[in-house]
Amino acid sequence: MSDTAPRTLVDAIDVSLKRALRTPDGVAPPTALLWTDTDGQWAPLIPTLQKVLPQLYVLSAYAPEDRHGPVIWLRCIVERSLPEVSPPPDVVPILYLPKVSRQDLRAGGDCPADLRPLIELQYRGAVWHQRNGREWTVEAFLTSEDGVGLDVAKDNRTRDAMLRALALLAPEPIAGLRGRRLEADDFDRLAIGDPVRDLLSWMSDNEGFESRCDPTRWATFKDICWREFGLDPDEDGIQGAADALLHGGGKWDDVWRRFCDAPRLYPGVSTVLRQARPRDLLGLADHSRRPGLNEEREDKLRKELEAALSLPHGQACDSIVALDAEHKERRSWVWAQLGESPYAIALEPLGKLAKVAKVPLGGITAEAMAADYAAQGWQCDRAAIDALSRLRQGGESVLVTKVVRALYQPWLDRTARRFQELMSAPGMDPRKLTASVSAERDACVLFADGLRFDVGAVLQERLEARGFRVRMSHRIAPIPTVTATAKPVASPAHGSCSGRTDTEDFAPIITTSGQPATASRLRDAMARAGTAILDDDQASMAVSSEGGGWTETGKLDTLGHSLNALLVRQIDSEVDALVDRISALLTAGWSRVRVVTDHGWLLLPGGLPKVELSPHLVATKWSRCAAVKGGSTPDIPTYPWYWNPILRIASPPGIGAFVANTEYAHGGVSLQECVIPELIVERGEAAVAATITGISWRGMRCRVTVESNAAGLQVDLRLNWKQAASSIVAAAKEVGPNGETSLAVADDKHEGAAASVVVSDASGRVLDYKPTTVGEDA
Repeated sequence: MSDTAPRTLVDAIDVSLKRALRTPDGVAPPTALLWTDTDGQWAPLIPTLQKVLPQLYVLSAYAPEDRHGPVIWLRCIVERSLPEVSPPPDVVPILYLPKVSRQDLRAGGDCPADLRPLIELQYRGAVWHQRNGREWTVEAFLTSEDGVGLDVAKDNRTRDAMLRALALLAPEPIAGLRGRRLEADDFDRLAIGDPVRDLLSWMSDNEGFESRCDPTRWATFKDICWREFGLDPDEDGIQGAADALLHGGGKWDDVWRRFCDAPRLYPGVSTVLRQARPRDLLGLADHSRRPGLNEEREDKLRKELEAALSLPHGQACDSIVALDAEHKERRSWVWAQLGESPYAIALEPLGKLAKVAKVPLGGITAEAMAADYAAQGWQCDRAAIDALSRLRQGGESVLVTKVVRALYQPWLDRTARRFQELMSAPGMDPRKLTASVSAERDACVLFADGLRFDVGAVLQERLEARGFRVRMSHRIAPIPTVTATAKPVASPAHGSCSGRTDTEDFAPIITTSGQPATASRLRDAMARAGTAILDDDQASMAVSSEGGGWTETGKLDTLGHSLNALLVRQIDSEVDALVDRISALLTAGWSRVRVVTDHGWLLLPGGLPKVELSPHLVATKWSRCAAVKGGSTPDIPTYPWYWNPILRIASPPGIGAFVANTEYAHGGVSLQECVIPELIVERGEAAVAATITGISWRGMRCRVTVESNAAGLQVDLRLNWKQAASSIVAAAKEVGPNGETSLAVADDKHEGAAASVVVSDASGRVLDYKPTTVGEDA
């Protein structure tokens, strides 16, 4: 459910653009993504990016074959008025606007007339920008943790060299640029001939490459190819290069590794490798270099997946597990990066789903079965969601969805029927399994609507990755598992609520007023009891927090009802929003955040099985629950209403639904609907932090001021902040009680040199650094 770590600058931009297109509400995706570039810094990189992003269009003179055009043409692209050049309906166009600033578009009536047709796209679309709202400059993207996160020197010479080398930087592996400060010389070296890059560029587009070479450069290229790779471009041609790359050996292995680092930058290489001639097919050491072989195995896998659909459930699970083991190696082949192995990629979550779907849940009581589900059973739901969320638009998605259904539905239905049997056992009172939520001093209750248990587990993982302490347990939701019945139980206002004599809307009443317990009335009841009610944009703790706090966030249930099975595409962004909200509450001073919810849900692509229920037997009928009318006796299971056990709730057997074609539903009795998470989140141990607040020079002595929450920190002066060996002082100095220390540079040869003041802890871990010039005021 998360982004793969980018390998190159192009990959990082691709990831960042996709992140900018995320829409937490899931209802109206942006019509376009605007990329403003005031100084036109990114222009040299655009041709390379257009190879990777076919939905990238450029504001320029009219050249539709290059996806360039004026403003009115870009509007036609957004509105899909030009189907021959517009992206597919489910792909958002990206509009690169060189020499246009965000301020230009925000200026309204003062915006240049030729740009005004783009103004309203700011509101129907999205804008690619930094967290602080500023445009992404090249320097900001390379150095920001939200971009590439490189250590780049801040001097003007380095900035100029960086911009000159931008197009050449695109295919460079990011990993090779980390661990050191990049300066002008590092970027200038990219401009020097790179034989491997040039060879791949020629193999990918030999006619285009040759047209860009004058006779001298072409002669030099041929000479280097012969000396470095034993290849004569004129005599051996593309065919000879493809054969050599297929078989590898010597420097051709370097060529292959570079191609694997950034395959989308050399799209033609895949084509020429299909024409390569194996010398000895059986003896070929590396089959991963054969795109044709990958295609053959993908086609074979497709047929095997189709065959698995007709197998009994247990055999189908075994078949998928075996196929996953057989094809998992291909997920590491370069063709997977290029999207040419969709079935092998899909097998990873399918294999996990097949393994857990074979395991029945244990427990001789409803409580025991719920505990087994909370311990491990939820992993089946997680695997199904993972498999569905990774699907791309394409023909393979239809088959993979069918496989998910074939593996998941029998397990889902079987566990639901067993749980229903235990919930209906003689002497069983489901209401006694439900625990209410109380207010706590200095703790804020965060209500997240529809937080199913498996999504709660994802939330726990993300919170722990951010350094928070998290304890997750489970509760049992009341019947029916709908918000009207269950939300009051999940709030500190539950004691103010009571049952009523009918269940048509499944809501209890506020006892003192006799009015239905709506969300606003629940908040009023909590406020009267001393609980601080926080809006979405509030986080601060009240002066008196004896009654704790209450806030609500999240749209999982709303999205589920509007998107059905497509909800899986929004879970990641919803979890990220929850993490941010919890972090803000803890930062604002709350000692802990208690995350609660009202119910879970069932989700099955293709729809839950339809169950018939005569309308005259019930007063109200929803997808997974119905209020039984009077003394009616429907021939499906019934359960006591949580708020008034005399009244009965009908719920379909297994995972059935009263409404046809329902993919997302709740209200019934199943582990997914009834077993809900509760998380207690607290701040982790305070991390040692330090900030350099002042640097001043007097001659060759540097005085440093540091603010920190710890003692015993060391200050050093280094030519390279990451390398202790580059220190230019006799020894690092400890920060004094007043937060100050001074360092003397003994050798005058360093006067005027660029250096960094570095603060580190006792283990040597760098906590902060700031650049300075030796002997001058900072």
